[in-house]
Amino acid sequence: MNPEVRGRKPEAGKGGMGLIPQKEKLPTEALEFLEFLISRGRKSSTIRRYAYDLADFYSFAAIHADRKVTNLHPVEAIILEDYFTYLMETRAYNRKTTKRIAAVLRRYFLFLSQTHGHTTTNLMRNVQLPPAADEAISKDDLLTQNDLTRLFQSLDSDLGLSEEQRQARPLLAPRNKAMIQLLLHHGLRLQELHSLSLDDVNFGTGTISISPTDSEVQARVLRLSKSDRRDLNRYIKVIPKPVRPYPGERHPLFVAFDFQKQTYRWSYENDEPKRLTIVAMQKMIREEARRAGLPPGKSARHFRHTYIVSALRRGHSLEAIQETLGLHSPLVLFRYQDYVNEHT
Repeated sequence: MNPEVRGRKPEAGKGGMGLIPQKEKLPTEALEFLEFLISRGRKSSTIRRYAYDLADFYSFAAIHADRKVTNLHPVEAIILEDYFTYLMETRAYNRKTTKRIAAVLRRYFLFLSQTHGHTTTNLMRNVQLPPAADEAISKDDLLTQNDLTRLFQSLDSDLGLSEEQRQARPLLAPRNKAMIQLLLHHGLRLQELHSLSLDDVNFGTGTISISPTDSEVQARVLRLSKSDRRDLNRYIKVIPKPVRPYPGERHPLFVAFDFQKQTYRWSYENDEPKRLTIVAMQKMIREEARRAGLPPGKSARHFRHTYIVSALRRGHSLEAIQETLGLHSPLVLFRYQDYVNEHT
């Protein structure tokens, strides 16, 4: 046991609590951890940074788990993995910032494992950060043809589902399939998929307009395949009319689902169908991959990696792929070309 922690279980609410921001967003055990750091003489700037990092993580975890995550409802390792994927792929945090946040959470969960007993090991111990943009591509970053065959067969079936899930499947399967096809066939980033509105899809011309979600990419118009158009149209039509997105309103393309009511959700605050969150998209991909029996850890980036490598193997140039993905430069694609050269 870490000698700094042995024999000590700090009590929240004493001494340095005035130094801690975001207190209302933190569970008791997180406040105890920060109190422990204060008792060890950590600088107020360090305490503030740790408090904001922990509050941000718990805010993400609450959305992910659909409940408040506390000592009584412990964090699961998969939430940590999704959180770092979210930081790097959605917020576009650089590797240095992500590693700093990982160090904070690593120390926090070590503290919990040694003082609270609700987890026997440091949950961060085996969490792998997503690869940085300049790291070499490996076969583990890709989906095989066998993986994809199993995934699409599973999407069209209800094997392994609960009774509640089976009832919802006719409504949900078309949405999930349409989302996965856009990721796989066009290499979209998850935040691009999330930001799509129904007005971005032109069923007449068979195109979809992708607007930039940050400075990393440019706007572009992509041509949909017949299967893309068919499955998007099928998904829209299975949504009940009262909660269906309609053109001309900038309604979200992908809508959240309410399992209790067995229908798609409406946002009364925005007076439109409720947009599916990025966290829910991550969860959907993970669940569909698990049900198909794919190796654990699959996410949207695996579809993007697979798209790029497949395009290169079909003879597409780096410049053509750059245009499809809306990249400012083909430099980030060199590692994919290196992989293809090495494995062809």
